[in-house]
Amino acid sequence: MSKIREHVPERHDELDVPAEPDLTPYVIFTQLRADGPFVYAGWLDAPDEELALRFAREHYGQDQKCVAIWAVPQAFVGGIRVNEVAASERVAEREYQVFTQANAGDQHISSITVTAESAIDAIAEARKRVPGAAEMHNIWAIPCDVIAATREGDLIWRHTDQSYRLARGYSRDVRTKWERVREEQALREYEKEELTEMFE
Repeated sequence: MSKIREHVPERHDELDVPAEPDLTPYVIFTQLRADGPFVYAGWLDAPDEELALRFAREHYGQDQKCVAIWAVPQAFVGGIRVNEVAASERVAEREYQVFTQANAGDQHISSITVTAESAIDAIAEARKRVPGAAEMHNIWAIPCDVIAATREGDLIWRHTDQSYRLARGYSRDVRTKWERVREEQALREYEKEELTEMFE
C-alpha cells in the first residue's frame, strides 16, 4: 500500500452533505418555426437560467432544428398531474402560459396566455377558452415571468450539417446508398444480358 493511502483519515461519523442540491431542474420547450407553438422537449439540470438556456441550445438544438427555446424552473410548472403545490399557490394576478396535452404520451404544446391568480385558475380559464380543453389528458400553466427565452439571433442549431443526427437525415443517407447499390446491380444485370446476347 502506498504511503498516501496509509495516511487517509478514517471517519466514524457521517459526511456533511449540503441539504440543497447545487443544480435546479429546468423544463425545456422548443419552437420549430417562428409562427409555431412551443413544444415540450425535455428537461435538464443547471445552476441558473443562463446556463439552462446554454445547455438547452447545445443539447435540444441538435435534436431538431428550432428557432427559439424556453427554459422554466420545474418548480413553477403547475398542472393537473404535476406539481400540485405550484398549481394551487395563489399570488397576485399574473400572466400564465398554458400548455395542453391531448392524449397520454403526446407532447405538451403551448396554446394560450391567460391572466389568473394561480395555475389552477389559469387551467380552469383555459378549459373555457381552448376548444376541446375539457377532454385534454393534461394541462400545464406556467407563469410567463419565470420563462427564460433565447433572443433573436442566438445560435441554436449548429451551422454545420447535423442531419445525420435526425431520423429523416439517416433514412435519406441510407436511401441514397441503397439507390446506388440498386443502380450497380441493374448495371451488372444489363452487362450480363449484353454479353449473353453477343456470344449466343
